[in-house]
Amino acid sequence: MAKALTIAGSDTSSGAGIQADLKTFSTLGVYGTSVITAITAQNTRTVMKIDEVDPAMVRAQINAVLNDISIDAIKVGMVYSKGIINAVASVLKNVRIPVILDPIFKASTGAVLLRNDAYHSFVKRLVPLASVITPNVIEAEKLAGMRIKNIEHTKTAAQKIAKLGAKSVVIKGGHMQDRSSIDILYHNKKFFEFKGERIATKGLHGAGCMFSAALVAEMAKGKNVIDATKTANNFVRNAIMNAQKIGKGLHVAALEKKHYTNKLLADLQKAVDKLEAVDGLGAIIPESQSNIVFAKPDAKSINDIAGVRGRIIKLNGNVKATSGVDFGASKHVASAILAMMQHDITIRSAINIKYNERIVAICEELGLKISSYDRRNEPADIKAKEGMSVKWGIEQAIAKINAIPDIVYHLGDWGKEPMILVFGKEPMEVARKIVAILSKYSK
Repeated sequence: MAKALTIAGSDTSSGAGIQADLKTFSTLGVYGTSVITAITAQNTRTVMKIDEVDPAMVRAQINAVLNDISIDAIKVGMVYSKGIINAVASVLKNVRIPVILDPIFKASTGAVLLRNDAYHSFVKRLVPLASVITPNVIEAEKLAGMRIKNIEHTKTAAQKIAKLGAKSVVIKGGHMQDRSSIDILYHNKKFFEFKGERIATKGLHGAGCMFSAALVAEMAKGKNVIDATKTANNFVRNAIMNAQKIGKGLHVAALEKKHYTNKLLADLQKAVDKLEAVDGLGAIIPESQSNIVFAKPDAKSINDIAGVRGRIIKLNGNVKATSGVDFGASKHVASAILAMMQHDITIRSAINIKYNERIVAICEELGLKISSYDRRNEPADIKAKEGMSVKWGIEQAIAKINAIPDIVYHLGDWGKEPMILVFGKEPMEVARKIVAILSKYSK
């Protein structure tokens, strides 16, 4: 198992800090260790008191972990004072593993979490040690010494922060006021954008900590910075979508799965649990990840179809749902089910897996009905209408064999990954088909 270390403050509300980091590590299948730099008395409304840990104790904690456990990546969060910064830097300057630095200057509730007289030490001693630094827009403005109002400003700021010594820079776009949320990665003098629809929130606690912790977890597993940032972006978006009102103040980004009283959701969750328990299933998960869905019998829109919030992601060769299931959680696979139900209302579940010729051949060996369509032949007026491409493709696939297929695949198009869709009447049937495919594929 990959192992990660978080060096950060303790949050009594468990929404951020050490507690959020360890929950994130665990969810992503990484063993988490911790070093506490400060003890805070805080809740979802305010930070009431901060006591820093003696720097010698911080240094002793780090050495205790590193001298015994083979750590694969390290996160540095709240460091609070010059003494703690010097203690952390004095040890980490000798490590040869990824160090992800999350600049924690202020709490979401406004409390100062890095003393003003410690900022210069933070920049001079910690930033140059960072394999990746992950400021939000407000933190990036301070580090770069400039205002950020648009994407071009963000890119300029990333370059300025890199000049402070960080090898790679991720500026999180959650504090921008655009309709979309865009994280910018500056890596090897190139920019990479990770864009998603902005999620409406009424104040949020812990999302930044979870992002950097997810990035650490993925890099601990050996992913490169680009792929790790992509997974962390998807992971934290899912946590934001599932944010819960824990106390009387800010919402807390949430990872925990729910217990479902709704039978349809419960049945879908059982199938997800089954897929998570299958060894090696990551081998047939596409780069864009997977989702499994289950529609209401009278589904009229994607809001009548349940799926995994976020995605089903590859994890150490296996798979992991980034959160629980809910209605309206899928677009692509849900749209395919809506199109299929126009022809057979009993086909209510589906999952997407990666395409290759061998998987198609295996599906044929299993006696599954197979059809396909060519995305390159999609009419321009269909491409222009959001959500119509999948419906068009399913219609083409059904017409091609004049029957309801178990398997529909396409070979992709410009910017579109080739994909296979596996259909069934309910989620466990789909899961059984996936297990049968993998069984032959892994031989």
